[in-house]
Amino acid sequence: MKRFADQVVIVTGAASGIGEATARLFAAEGAKVAAVDINEDGLRRLANDFDASHNGEIVPFVCDLIRSADVEKMVGEIAVRWGRIDVLFNNAGIEETDSITNTTEEMWDRQITVNLKSVFLCSKYVIPHMQKTNGGKIINAGSIEGIVAEPNGAAYVASKGAIVLLTKEMALSYAKDNIRVNCVCPGWIDTGMAKRSIDKKGGIEVMLPEIQRLQPLGRLGQPEEVGRSVLFLASDDSSFITGISLMVDGGYTAQ
Repeated sequence: MKRFADQVVIVTGAASGIGEATARLFAAEGAKVAAVDINEDGLRRLANDFDASHNGEIVPFVCDLIRSADVEKMVGEIAVRWGRIDVLFNNAGIEETDSITNTTEEMWDRQITVNLKSVFLCSKYVIPHMQKTNGGKIINAGSIEGIVAEPNGAAYVASKGAIVLLTKEMALSYAKDNIRVNCVCPGWIDTGMAKRSIDKKGGIEVMLPEIQRLQPLGRLGQPEEVGRSVLFLASDDSSFITGISLMVDGGYTAQ
């Protein structure tokens, strides 16, 4: 029996990285996955590559997640298509880091808006559908940098720290509706976003020893490892868990 057979799952930022890996894992477990991103080509590739023999499905939805009308329309289309929404993984995000004094107002607004407003809007429009069906699960993508800081990451750290606290607020506000809300906080993961950050810091040859020092397991994590943590938080295996931030960081925050 597939764990998510016939459940309707929304994954944002699904065209690459952790979002793509998680969408594939949900669909392999029988879910009907609404893969949401602004990257239409990436979504098309994801949908075309998926092996439908798993009995799940992946349907692409192109959406600008910082536009309220677009998000409301997208959520409505998903609800009409499948009749319900069981899981929301708020994963969309960008990383554009610098110190406060070197961060432009445009950089700040872009980082906060994409990373934080997208969580707000998707949750705002999905929660009423979950309330109609007596519950659901929301998992927000935080970061180790929502728990600990590092230099020259002002806007990113601010956005991820806000997501950690917003997760707790949502968990408290909607527990009465049987909606569980949790946060997953990845460390250094082998994604395109991480590669761009590594390149800015001197490349993998420079950064790998530092990553191995920071993450006691001694390597980059894989997107699927974060994805499996998301599936845990969305499953009945975590039925008495809400309001937490789950570290998926190779031991980074244990030190």
